[in-house]
This record gives sequence, C-alpha cells and structure tokens, in this order.
Amino acid sequence: VLDTEERHRILTTWNDTALPTTPATLPQLFQAQAARHPQAEAVVFGAQRLSYADLDIRSNRLAHRLIAAGIGPESLVALALPRSVDLLTAMLAVLKSGAAYLPLDLAHPAARIAFQLDDARPSLVITSAASTAVPDGTTVPRLVLDGPEATAALTEQSGDPVADTDRTTPLLPTHPAYVIYTSGSTGRPKAVVVHHAGLANQLAWLAADHGLAPDDVVLARTSTAFDASVWELWHPLASGAAVCLTPDGLGGDPRALLRYAAEHRVTVAQFVPSQLATLLDEGRIGSLRRLFSGGEPLSADLTRRITDSWNVPVTNLYGPTETTVQIASATGDPTASTATVPLGRPVHNTRFFVLDAALRPVPPRVAGELYIAGPQLARGYLGRPGLTAERFVACPYGEPGRRMYRTGDMVRWTTGGELEFVGRTDDQVKIRGFRIEPGEIQAVLAAHPAVAQTAVLVREDTPGDKRLVAYLVPTPDTDEAGLPAQARAAAAERLPEYMVPSAVVVLESLPLTANGKLDRRALPVPTYSTGAGRAAATLREELLCTVFAEVLGLPSVGVEDSFFDLG
Repeated sequence: VLDTEERHRILTTWNDTALPTTPATLPQLFQAQAARHPQAEAVVFGAQRLSYADLDIRSNRLAHRLIAAGIGPESLVALALPRSVDLLTAMLAVLKSGAAYLPLDLAHPAARIAFQLDDARPSLVITSAASTAVPDGTTVPRLVLDGPEATAALTEQSGDPVADTDRTTPLLPTHPAYVIYTSGSTGRPKAVVVHHAGLANQLAWLAADHGLAPDDVVLARTSTAFDASVWELWHPLASGAAVCLTPDGLGGDPRALLRYAAEHRVTVAQFVPSQLATLLDEGRIGSLRRLFSGGEPLSADLTRRITDSWNVPVTNLYGPTETTVQIASATGDPTASTATVPLGRPVHNTRFFVLDAALRPVPPRVAGELYIAGPQLARGYLGRPGLTAERFVACPYGEPGRRMYRTGDMVRWTTGGELEFVGRTDDQVKIRGFRIEPGEIQAVLAAHPAVAQTAVLVREDTPGDKRLVAYLVPTPDTDEAGLPAQARAAAAERLPEYMVPSAVVVLESLPLTANGKLDRRALPVPTYSTGAGRAAATLREELLCTVFAEVLGLPSVGVEDSFFDLG
C-alpha cells in the first residue's frame, strides 16, 4: 500500500534525472576531440602509441574503403581481429562509415562464431591474415586488413574526415552503433542492437559524474565481445584521454596485468569483484586514482580491503547489455555496515521502476522486479521481434509510446532512494562477471545423442565458490562412465569456456517434486574424481598438487589431473 507522497517519491522524485543533452553520434564525439587535441596520446598498446590525429587518419582511410564497398548506416560489420591498434582502428572506421560493429571473441569455439555470423548476417567481416576464427564455409565477404590488397587499397584512400555526403545515407543518432551477443534463456544466443543515441547519453553521464582529464589513461582489458568494453574504449576517446589496450591473454595473469597497468601509468580501471580479490594479493597500480567494479555483487568487505590497500575509491556499476552498458552507480562506503554495495541511482535521463507482478510500484524495502526506461534502452534483439516485444514493453508511467526494459533482476529501494540487488526472477546467473543462461547450456547438452534429459544449475557448496553443474540422464545402452567427458567435450565445441560445466553428474532420472517440476534440492552434490594421473615425484610437484587440492577442496590431486575436470 502506497500513500500519495510515497508514490510520488518512488516514481518521480527518485527518478528526477533529466539532463539536457545534444543528440550525437560516436564519430562526432571522437572527431571533436581529434580536432581539439590532435597531438594528444589516444591509444597505448605495448610499445605502440597513436595520437588522436594518427588514429583519426587511419580510421578515416578504412572508413572510406568501407563506404566504397557499399557499407553504410544500418549495415553490420563483424570484427575478427586480435586485440591490437588495428582492432580499435577498425571499430572506429566502421562507426565512421555509418555501420554498426559486431565484435567476435577469437577465444570462442569455431561453432559459436559460425552461429553468430550465420545469425547476424553481417555485410562484411574484417579479419587478419593470421586469424583462423572465421570458418572456411562462411559466405560473408572478408576484408583481410593486413593483406596486400587491403594494404594497397588503404594507401590510396583519403585520410580526410568522413562526412554525411560521403556516406551511403546520412548517419543519425538512431542508427545502430554496435551489436553484442549475450547468453540466451531459450538455448540460442541473442544479439542486442545498441544505437548511437543511447551510447551518447551514457558517455554524457560518464563525463558529468566520472569525468576524465587529458592526462588520464583508462585500462581497456575487457573482451570487445562484452559490453563493459564499450565504456573502457569510448569514454576516454570521447573525453580527450588515452586508452591503454591490453594484449590477448594478459587477463589470466594478475601479476602481469598489474605490471602492464603500472608500466603505462593507468589512472582509471575496472575489474569484476572476483578478479579484484585476486589482484589485491599481487600488488597495486601506483598511478591509479579511480577504480570501478561491476558484473557481480561487490561486497562491502572487498571495498574496505581495496580502500586500505590501494587507497582509491571504488564505484560499483550496474547495467544489463540491453540498456547500453551502465545505468546505475554507487561509490562504496568502507564504513558501511551492509554486506554489499548498493547498485545505486539511475544515470541521467533514466528512470527505474520496481514493480510487482501486476506492474504496480512497491514500497521501499520491498522486493520487486526492476524495469528501466530512458534513452539508453537498446533497439531490441537482432532478428528477434517476438523476444524484443517480450522484454521491451510499454511503459505505464511515462509519455505515451515510451518503452521500458524488463530486466529480470529482483531489487528493492532503500529509504534513501538507492537500489539494492536481491536476486533473479529466472535462472540467469553471473559467474566471475559473465552473464550465463543455464538454458543455453542445457540446449547444447540435450543435443548430444547419448543424453535423454538434462538440467544445469549453479551450485555454491562452498561459500563464494560458484560452479556450473550439469545433471544428465543417459539414453538406453549408453556408456555412462564415458558420458561426462563426452558431454563436456560437446559443450566446449559450442560454448565459451566460462559456460562449460565444471562437473557432469549422471543420474538414472531427474528428481521431481510432487507437481512434476525439477526438485533442485534433491540433486546430489557433484564428486570430482582424483588421482587419475601419476603421484608427485618431486618436492615441487608435491607442493603444487597440495596447493591445487586445497584450492579445489579435494583430498588429493594427481600431477596429470586436469584442473578443469576437477572443478
């Protein structure tokens, strides 16, 4: 029950985020900085450095080449390039041509990349001579960026700025800027289409609330196939600051990552909380002055440890891919008594609605589903009008014709007008910052000829240690002993590594409740076989096996055991 004052506070006062913004496209924002600071450092990648003028001319030449090939607004260009200056140049060139870019993660299985190319049907894929990510059977035309033909053609192109008179049609803020795939609950990955207007609003909010100085260096460490990379790249390039791009594979080595960031005097960075906890044990970045975190709940304890060890404030960021990166933020308070840092307040021109099942607002401290309205809402899902209509629904609390996005996140208002995360309305989970729909994993496993039934869920048998576990019922006459290995191998062929189950449990049948639904509580705790390899033969091997056994919570580990198979 809400009285008039309380209802007004929830719907209006806490959503008073209006801020006048000038409609813009990302090429316009970058072009303004390139004209203002042409010799300022724009990109750092190892020993390579590019000024704004250099990056501008390089991307202009490639953009003119793309336009000559018929690429323009409403076109889609896939990028299959390793992390490099060429990758960033290609992203900017695609945007300047008026098209949207589709980043492909080269670490993903070939089958997943093939699906994305077949599903999105881009007009072109930009790749390199050394890349093997694009399947041989694909019909998408390729542009080999470092090939002799492309190199010769680019030298002939003009480095002058790209204008609307050069493009196939004028570029508008409502045109798509990028397309990024996320895990799908129906078993099929879904592509989110984000337009320039939403990205411009995001960058305007970042500039106002988390502005950068010309001497700032922002660490860009997130894979471009994830939307967190968007603000790491474009916030500094739309602000006159520098981007420090990390090489492929560096994220798996905390000590090397810290050294790289310190070497290039990084001042702003973001990390997933679980990664932050690891980095704290390895050292610090002396030049760091601002730290962001997101992707999973940020604990107050971790905030205190960061403040004590690194002496920098930590800002918690929240936002689904469908809402153009971040739509809420809160700076962690080291003295707070709460278990986690709140999600925070809505960004500029964004409204939050915490509603019950009948789309009625709920009072503070009462959990409800979060709906989001504002200019940062994505266009929808590429080629999925039905799914778009299901998640992007009519907004009953705004002007006629407005939409709101149904997040599936259960939240609650604090009495001070901030959001706290409670849980999910569905099975979607976050593990180490990765958004995972167990339904997609189940669909892949169910396609295996030896699997009759399957269920996938996240178990947290050890507090803080979340693991994906698959439960399988085999078909008749199946070799049950070999099924777990076959299932994990099949999953690895089609899913990213972070979506491959840590354990596979074979059951005679899935346990059901009295009304016929899956009884999750009755599913057994997985056991991990150990000792498959030889025993330790040296002191060093014995110490390593002991450490891994302690980390994985196992009685013993053999020298030749696979740590992935052990969880």
